[in-house]
Amino acid sequence: AAIAELIEECHGIVSTISQTIDDRGEVLDSASTKLANIRHEQRVVYGRIQDKLQKLLNSSQSQHLQEPIITMRSGRYVVPLRADAKGRVKGIVHDQSGSGATLWVEPLGTVDLNNDYRSLQLKEQEEIERILAELSGKIAEQGDAIKRIVERMAELDLIFARGRYAGMIDGIEPYFVEWREFEAPRPPKHANEREKWTPPPPNLHPGSTIWIKGARHPLLPVGTVVPTDLTLDEETFTVLITGPNTGGKTVSLKTTGLMILMAQSGLHLPAVEARLTIFDNVFADIGDEQSIEQSLSTFSAHMTNIIHILRDVDDHSLVLLDELGSGTDPTEGAALAQSIVNFMRDKGATTFVATHYPELKLYASQAKGAVNASLLFDVDTLSPTYEMSIGIPGRSNAFAIARRLGLDATILDDAMRLVGEGSHEAEDLLDSIYALREKIQSQEAGTRLALRQAEAERDALTRPLEQIAEQRAEILAAARIV
Repeated sequence: AAIAELIEECHGIVSTISQTIDDRGEVLDSASTKLANIRHEQRVVYGRIQDKLQKLLNSSQSQHLQEPIITMRSGRYVVPLRADAKGRVKGIVHDQSGSGATLWVEPLGTVDLNNDYRSLQLKEQEEIERILAELSGKIAEQGDAIKRIVERMAELDLIFARGRYAGMIDGIEPYFVEWREFEAPRPPKHANEREKWTPPPPNLHPGSTIWIKGARHPLLPVGTVVPTDLTLDEETFTVLITGPNTGGKTVSLKTTGLMILMAQSGLHLPAVEARLTIFDNVFADIGDEQSIEQSLSTFSAHMTNIIHILRDVDDHSLVLLDELGSGTDPTEGAALAQSIVNFMRDKGATTFVATHYPELKLYASQAKGAVNASLLFDVDTLSPTYEMSIGIPGRSNAFAIARRLGLDATILDDAMRLVGEGSHEAEDLLDSIYALREKIQSQEAGTRLALRQAEAERDALTRPLEQIAEQRAEILAAARIV
């Protein structure tokens, strides 16, 4: 409403335009008396030309025509004369067909009328240009006001578009929170305690908040998207996402970035609830950026992008990196990836990284402010669930998938022996963690159901008590009146 109230009136411009130009953009006859007279004369001359040519078509000379039609060539009304009948109809030849079988002839009896018609066309065009120039001048006088109106209408259009889009995606309004500030730990007051006190390592957390429940990728159909939770606790600002190929890691990165950018653009989010801080920069290196023209491999292309990011990243930046360190030797790639993540963490950037490297799983479990996350995979159906689990690293599932597909047990046993017992113990530990997680989730679901049932029973018992209290109050009030 505030924007609409600022829209100015352009004194008579709208009515002037509507009286001059029709809905198709044509200048109206009523735009000027002169134009109306010219067009009236045009219609009269046009009628005379048509009458003369129609008489020709109905005469014995029509046998020399290719077909009985009237058409126009070079702005003149003509008839199609057969080339072998040249001279049978006296007139001026203006054109011929591609085959040369037809000549487009202007009969001598219509030359003067065609001249008059052409002259009127030129006068009409001249008058139209004069009218449009005059109209343009009137519009230019209020050009600044019109520009402001267009800008405000664009604002309103954007607002209405945001509203319609929010309805299309069943969106919610994000809640923005301030960047948190952390006080440096103070040494104890007493001298004997200060001697034993060791300052804790500096808190690298930038104070950002990303807490989105039920996030859905905004460009995917509503009914086909598996919602995911992007919820970081108060200690976490670096997330290492692991999991199988086609498991949804890249989609999760894109969803995170789009959620932030949509919120900062004033859009509602396809989610259940969202609390976010406003980032100054959002950097992303996602997808395979091979370049034949620049002779860049996948690794080189990614590294070029990352170098640009490292130059500008700060503690108010969000960074999204897909398959960091891929496309080169695994050992060197893993080391490089860990160093880049460490650099981002030291800078205080809020960072999401999708990776296959097991070394980064270990890094996330040890580095302060970092956490593992994984995209779950259903080994029975051999398909990803697209559910993100923050706090648990992803599994490769290579052996489980191979066994499910029917790979020879001897080969599997040999492969597992080559990997080593330590790896099996880690996978067994992950299995137990996932099993415990599923058990806890099941217990939570049961607890929520029991809570809802208890609340329903409480409400059922509360209603009669409320009715008794109301009746008691009515009886007491009646007694006081008596």
